[in-house]
Amino acid sequence: MIVHARAPRGEVSRDRLDPSPERVQTHLEDAAHFPGGYADAFARPATERDVAELVTSSSTVLAIGAQSSLTGGATPHGGVILSLERFTDIVIDGDHVHVGAGVPLVVLQEALTHAHRWYPPVPTFTGAWVGGVIATNAAGAATFKYGTTRQWVDGLTVVLACGCVLDLVRGANVTTRMDGWTIACEHGERRLRPGHYTLPAVPKVSAGYFTADEMDLVDLFIGSEGTLGVITRATLRTAPEPPAFAMALITTTSEAAALALTGELRDAAQATWRTGDRQGIDVAAIEHMDRRCIDIVREDGADRRNDIALAADADVVLFVHLELPAGATAATLFEDVARALDTDVLDTPMARFCRLLDRHGVLDRTELAKLNPNGPIVSECCNPAPPVVEFDPAGNMVRAW
Repeated sequence: MIVHARAPRGEVSRDRLDPSPERVQTHLEDAAHFPGGYADAFARPATERDVAELVTSSSTVLAIGAQSSLTGGATPHGGVILSLERFTDIVIDGDHVHVGAGVPLVVLQEALTHAHRWYPPVPTFTGAWVGGVIATNAAGAATFKYGTTRQWVDGLTVVLACGCVLDLVRGANVTTRMDGWTIACEHGERRLRPGHYTLPAVPKVSAGYFTADEMDLVDLFIGSEGTLGVITRATLRTAPEPPAFAMALITTTSEAAALALTGELRDAAQATWRTGDRQGIDVAAIEHMDRRCIDIVREDGADRRNDIALAADADVVLFVHLELPAGATAATLFEDVARALDTDVLDTPMARFCRLLDRHGVLDRTELAKLNPNGPIVSECCNPAPPVVEFDPAGNMVRAW
């Protein structure tokens, strides 16, 4: 299969390169804080042609986003640091959005909110940029329900090492492992073939280049860590206006109890998706904090600073992300919690959730926080004196008191 690359668009910007030590210094480490990072210059291109000029004139280029990597993958070791911070266009087109690689996910979500849409598979850090998320196939705990980033990318614009540009649309360049692709541009032709190894059958894989018996060229660049080209723009699928959200903090006294509860919650959520039951328990994610993590939180004093009390016998803390019918309010959910164990058997998603917790003996060890789509989360809880927890619009906890 022949795929044609085009010439880069735009003009060369005079301010695309900044060799000043002050600017370089601010980008010499990522969130892993590995020491020893160094670089010759910092680049902030504004056009495709800027990117093309940089990749063809530099011996080493490290494309970065928010530098939120926890593995050191965005720590430079020489050459030019190439930031996509000026690629910030957002164009919403029905159920898709065309977005620049430098757009933070929290900004994307805010823009989509005005169109009554949202982008579900966000990683835990919503400050991550679109290009970096795609380059690493990053996804957060909601991978359980929504899958990985790969499943939501329908198009990419990529500047290759030769400076030419690929415009990729999902479904347009599908091939087999045997045939591969031929990339044709003004510099000649190059043959690409998917790997012949077998990827593990797990929901998320971000180690090595993606491969499959029948494969879309879009998927080769997703998760490639910027080694095959610089992603400047993407087309992402979006979902209709998000449902109401609630978060449950559950403490258990053993790993076995936490796993048993997690297993039943996962089964209940999958049954809800399969049957379309509007009253079913709908869990988007479950996050796990073991005893060592609890100890670290206590040693650091983060629980006291935020006025969060974890039971002394807590061995595991589960954070359960619940999706609820649109329009659910803190008041109605608190009423559901209060009546969940009544003999009239109130049948709502929250009531079912509370009864499941009660069967596992953790209902009175659970705190619930309801997300108001237009404001903070106000906590309602199964205990008599709940804290108040404030979240930003992307669902990140700002403070608790």
